Order: sequence, then C-alpha cells, then structure tokens
Amino acid sequence: MGRYERAAKSSLKEATALASGIIDSVRQDLRREEARLEGEMRDRVESIQGILNEVASIQDAIIAGSSEIKRDLEKARKRLVKSGDRELMVTQIIGAATRLGELRVLHNDAVQRIQGALARPPSAVDIIERMTKDLLKLSGSWEAYAREVDEAIADVVDANAPVEMIELHRELNTNGYDLILAGEDRDEQNIEAQRAKIRQLSGEDQI
Repeated sequence: MGRYERAAKSSLKEATALASGIIDSVRQDLRREEARLEGEMRDRVESIQGILNEVASIQDAIIAGSSEIKRDLEKARKRLVKSGDRELMVTQIIGAATRLGELRVLHNDAVQRIQGALARPPSAVDIIERMTKDLLKLSGSWEAYAREVDEAIADVVDANAPVEMIELHRELNTNGYDLILAGEDRDEQNIEAQRAKIRQLSGEDQI
C-alpha cells in the first residue's frame, strides 16, 4: 500500500469518526430540545387548566341562572295577563335585571381571568420562538463540526503534485533529453521542436 493510499484511508477514517460525532451531537441536542419543549408545553397547558375548568363551571352557572330568571319572568308575565298582578311583575322585572347584572359581572370576571391566564408568559408561541433561537445557536456549533468533516475529506487527496512527479518533470526538462531527441540535427528550431514534443507528451502544455 502506497503512502497516499495509507494517508487517504487514515483521513477517511477520521472523517467517518467526525461525521458520526456530529450525528450523535445533533441527535442529543435535538432530544434535549424535544424534552424541554414537551415540559414547557405541558406546564403551559397545566397552568391554565384549573382556570379553564373554573371558568367553564362559571359559564355553565351563568347559563343555568339566565334560564331560571327567564322562566320566572315568563311565569310572572302569565300571571299578569291572567290575574293582573302588576306588583309581582314589577318585582320580577327588578329582580331579573338585578340578577342579570350580577351574572354579567360574573361573566366579565371570568373573561378577565381567562385572558390573564392566556397572557401569562411564556405563551406557546414564546416557547416555540425560544426553541427556534436555541436551534439556530446549536446549528452554529453543528456547522463548525461539519467544517472539520469537510477538512478531513479534503485531506484524503493532496491537490499538490507528488514530489516524485515534480522531480520527473525536472529530469525531462533539464538534463538534455531534447538534445538526445534532436540527434545529429542540432538546429535550434529542431531542438525547440523536441522540447515542445516533451512538453506536449508530458502534459506540461495543459497546466
């Protein structure tokens, strides 16, 4: 096995190890973020669950109370029509309006409580924004690791020509081989033509 092949295998082994390291790092980071996201979202829902249940009970009570008041008003109206009991009707109207006001206060209080709970930070959107920012920060470290992988891969093949090839090039161009090719015809044009042939055949003209 030649030295370049050994170096390539060594570089590929390093690149493989680095790539595996990145994958493990990203996987662990994402698992951490997932666990944190799950916990924050669960806390968010649980923190508002009690208030939601209370408000739902209040709303049910408001519905029941409104229906009851409406029935009492309807009964009083029928008695007014049937027996002309105006005083009872007046009492029911005043009582219904008063109770409606109380129900409205109860409803407004419930609305304020639920709005306050919804506005309490962090909101679900805040949680996602936090996670997005954290992932962007983490991606910076992932990119740094990725550059190490690319560098290890780039080391697999040396873009520079081997020393032996450079020495062979120098050998062909500086040791009078053009004169040997020229033979007895030592005309300058012929010698230059032989030099050109060596350059062409050796690929020097393509550099």
